[in-house]
Amino acid sequence: MRLTTKFSAFVTLLTSLTIFVTLIGASLSFYNGIQIKVENRVQAVATMLDSRLVTTSFDKLEPQMDELLTPVEVEHIDFLLNGKSLYSHTRGDSYRPLGSNNQYREMTVPSLKHPGISIRLVYMDPMVNYFRSLHVTAPLSFAIGFMVLIIFFSIRWIRRQLAGQELLELRARRILSGERGPQVRGSVHEWPASTSSALDMLLSELQFASDQRSRMDTLIRSYAAQDSKTGLNNRLFFDNQLATLLDDQEKVGAHGIVMMIRLPEFDLLRDNWGRAAAEEHYFTLINLLSTFIMRYPGALLARYHRSDFAVLLPHRTLKEADSIAGQLLKAMDALPSTRVLDKDDTMHIGICAFRSGQSTSQVMEHAEAATRNAVLQGSNSWAVYDDSLPEKGRGNVRWRTLIEQMLSRGGPRLYQKPAVMRDGRVHHRELMCRIYDGKEEVIAAEYMPMVQQFGLAEEYDRLQITRLLPLLSYWPDQTLALQVTVESLIRPRFQRWLRDTMMQCEKSQRRRIIFELAEADVCQYIGRLHPVMRLINALGIRVAVVQAGLTLVGTSWIKQLDVEVIKLHQGLSRNIEKRSENQLLVQSLVEACKGMPVQVFATGVRSRSEWQVLSQCGVTGGQGEFFAASQPLDTNVKKYSQRYSV
Repeated sequence: MRLTTKFSAFVTLLTSLTIFVTLIGASLSFYNGIQIKVENRVQAVATMLDSRLVTTSFDKLEPQMDELLTPVEVEHIDFLLNGKSLYSHTRGDSYRPLGSNNQYREMTVPSLKHPGISIRLVYMDPMVNYFRSLHVTAPLSFAIGFMVLIIFFSIRWIRRQLAGQELLELRARRILSGERGPQVRGSVHEWPASTSSALDMLLSELQFASDQRSRMDTLIRSYAAQDSKTGLNNRLFFDNQLATLLDDQEKVGAHGIVMMIRLPEFDLLRDNWGRAAAEEHYFTLINLLSTFIMRYPGALLARYHRSDFAVLLPHRTLKEADSIAGQLLKAMDALPSTRVLDKDDTMHIGICAFRSGQSTSQVMEHAEAATRNAVLQGSNSWAVYDDSLPEKGRGNVRWRTLIEQMLSRGGPRLYQKPAVMRDGRVHHRELMCRIYDGKEEVIAAEYMPMVQQFGLAEEYDRLQITRLLPLLSYWPDQTLALQVTVESLIRPRFQRWLRDTMMQCEKSQRRRIIFELAEADVCQYIGRLHPVMRLINALGIRVAVVQAGLTLVGTSWIKQLDVEVIKLHQGLSRNIEKRSENQLLVQSLVEACKGMPVQVFATGVRSRSEWQVLSQCGVTGGQGEFFAASQPLDTNVKKYSQRYSV
C-alpha cells in the first residue's frame, strides 16, 4: 500500500472518529439538557398547583387547568392520596400533524403543602418534536455536511502534498533495484525538493564514477591482455588462452592450429623510408590481418613478438589452415603496391598443429620453426611444421552430416557440471553438450561454430530448450543452466516460440532456468538484446553471461542488462595465484558488480590454491575439476551430491 493511501486512510479514520465522538457527546448533552429543562418546568407547574390548592379547591381550579398545563405540554394530571386518585384532569386535544405518533413521559412530584398527597403528571416527550423539526436540526445537519466537506478537501490536499513524496519513494526503489542513468532522473513534482535535488546530484556523481570505473576496467583488461602499440591481444594473453586449451579439462582430446605470421621488421622500414611511411604500411598490414581473422569464429590474433603475429585457431585442422593461409596471401596480393617494400616478399606464415597434453613453449617452438622454413622458401609463402601428423578434424561435408544426424536423433549427449557456492552448496548445474562421431566425443566449443556456419543455430537451441523442460520435473530442487546463442534470441520468430513454449510451464519451474550467453555476443548485440531481456525476465527466466574477460570490453554492459550470474573465462582461473594481472582483472570485475544483484563465478578451477585466490578476489562460487568433473546426465538426481567440499 502506498504512503499516500496509508496516510489518507489514517487521517480519514482519525477525523471520522473525532466527528463521531463529538456528535455522540453533543447529542447526549443536547438530549440531557432538554430533558432536564422540561422536567424542571413540569416540576414548577406541579409546585404552583400545590400552592394554589392551599386557597383554591379543585372545582375552582378546573377552569385554569388547561391554561396552566398547555405551556409545558402536560397531557394529564392526577392528585393521589395513598395511591388513590383525588382529582384528575386531561388536557383537551391539540393539533397533531397527520401520521404523527406522540410519545409521553411521566413524573410524580410529592406535595409539600399537603403531606401524603403526590402529583403525577404525564407530559409529551420534548425530543419528538425536536427531531421532526427541520429548523431545529438544520444547524446540526449543516455542521455535519461542513465537516465532511472539510475532510474531503483536506484529504485531497494531503494526497497532493504526498504525491511528490510518493514519486521520490518510487524513484528510490528503482535505484535500489539497480536502475541508473537518465531514466531515474527526478521531476519537479517530487517532494521534498531539496532531497530530490540531492539525489540527482548523487546520481550524477555516481554515473560519473561508474563511467570512470568502466574506463578503468577497460584499462585493466588492456594492461592484462592488450598490446599497447597495435591494440591487438598481447603475448601473455595468447599464451594463457593456448595453455587453457592444452589443459583439456573435459578430457576430450582438444586440438587446433597455431599460425605464426612474420611481417617485415618495423625498425628497418623506419630507417629506410621514414617513420610516417613505415607506420602507414605497418598498420595497413595489421588492419588486413585483423579484418581477415575476424571471419573465423573463435580465432584469436595477437602480436607475439615485434613483427611476429600469432593466430590461434581452436578445433581447426591442417587442411583448413592451408586454406586460410592461401586466402590470406591472396588478400595480401590485393593490396595496392607501395614504394616501401616488395609486395611479393612481405608475409611468411608458419603453421603447426597442437594436441592436448603439449606445453605452450613446445607448440610455439614448432610454430617458430615452421615460420623460419617459410622465410627460407622466399617470397610470400607458408610452411607446416609436421604435416605427417594424422588429421583429427572433419571437412564441411562430414561436419554437416554429423550435425544433421545429431539433430534428427534428438540432440547431443548431455553432461552436467555443478556450480558451487563458497559454502559448498550447489547454485546450479550447467548442462554441457557433446556429440559422438563414431570414434570420440566432440565438445560444444568445437561443433557450435559449424552449427552457426550452417544456419542451424535456431533449430539447435529450440531442441535443447525442449529437452531441458522435462528435466525440471525430474529435479524439482535443481536450477539448470543451458547455453543459448544470441543469434537465435534476437530473432522475433524464436522469441515468439520461446514465449509460447515457456508459458506452458509453471512459473516456479521457469525460475529454475538459466540461459547462458557469451560475453562477446552480448556486447556485439547489446542494442538488440534489450527487448529480448525484457521478455526473458517477464517469463521468469534468469540470465548468465559466460566467458567474461575473454574479450577486451568494458563492464558498462552489466548495468544495462538484468544479469544474475557472470562466469569468468577459465583462462583467468588458470594459475591465478601466480598471475597478478589476472587477479587485478577479476577484482575489477567483482567491484563493478557491487551494489547489483549479480554473482560472479569462476570456471576452470583446478586446485585449492586457485580457489583460495579467487575467493580472496571476491568471487561467489566456482566450477571446475576442483569441485567436480563433468558427469553424464542422469534423471536419477540422488546419484549427484548436493554439497561439495571447498
